[in-house]
Amino acid sequence: MKKFYLSAFVVLSCAFTGFAQQRPQYTQYMINPFLLNPAVSGTEDYADMRAGYRKQWTGFDGSPRTMYLSAHTNIGKHLVTNNRSRNKKNGFHGIGAIVTNDAIGPTTTTTFSGAYSYHMKVSKKVFASLGVMGGFNQFSLDGAKLNAANPSDALINGMSKIGMGDITLGAWVYGDKFYAGASMAQLAPSIAFTQTGQKTDYQLTKHYFIMAGYRIPVGYDFTFIPSFCIKAATPAPMSFDINAKLRYKDFLWAGVSYRNRDAVAGMVGVIINNMFDISYSYDYITSDIHKYTGGSHEIVIGYRLRPQGRVICPSNFW
Repeated sequence: MKKFYLSAFVVLSCAFTGFAQQRPQYTQYMINPFLLNPAVSGTEDYADMRAGYRKQWTGFDGSPRTMYLSAHTNIGKHLVTNNRSRNKKNGFHGIGAIVTNDAIGPTTTTTFSGAYSYHMKVSKKVFASLGVMGGFNQFSLDGAKLNAANPSDALINGMSKIGMGDITLGAWVYGDKFYAGASMAQLAPSIAFTQTGQKTDYQLTKHYFIMAGYRIPVGYDFTFIPSFCIKAATPAPMSFDINAKLRYKDFLWAGVSYRNRDAVAGMVGVIINNMFDISYSYDYITSDIHKYTGGSHEIVIGYRLRPQGRVICPSNFW
């Protein structure tokens, strides 16, 4: 029965979006917003490297599974932030890269993307940045995992692959106490190449994200961080996340997240020696499929590589 519901969901989703690639779902994007916005690259005082694993809708055969590696850093930020002369630097640069592997049933999407951003100093403690990310996506369909009415169909008789480019644009405004940004993903033209090198019409669905967060001190040891994210992808209805984190010093944090029409999540994380961090989240599904799934799990491991001779300021950790 579970297999039937998942199969029906996958088929209907593909038909509804015209076989458009959909972006992976993340619960812990607020600790790694670079996943959704290339303008975030270079915002930190260190090189931020992260690995994530998400298993969605456990209990379903072939349920979504996502893995990713991301890294980003700044170039020349210290020349801007530490310059006390009248001849201040105009801005600095950010670079980054993301590799993802997203599997749903017989389909797998692998992406390789590189990002660039430019940051301008708006005021003493506020910066604004614009970013672009470009990459390559490979969509694979494993016919061996399908029960076809016509087994001799060439499309499902083995592995079918389609490759295409991808472009994401983003803007970001941030300071010590807040961040806000918007991005547009999957803007590349609908031209793809099959495994035989032939062109084909394969349309990527455009995605739009708006997010913001604010840091509120609560006493001396605690910090309260509310945030939200609005997501839109035609023709799916608009959705939003509302999040709240409570951080104890620069060591431990816990939070909750609400995703409309989908899930309520609990999150917890720990920071070790101001360099390593690990966090976990569990999504309790509130949609109609909650009867058939044990929820969703996500784990993220991070490492902060500081420049030699410079000290990371723990208060910058979101």
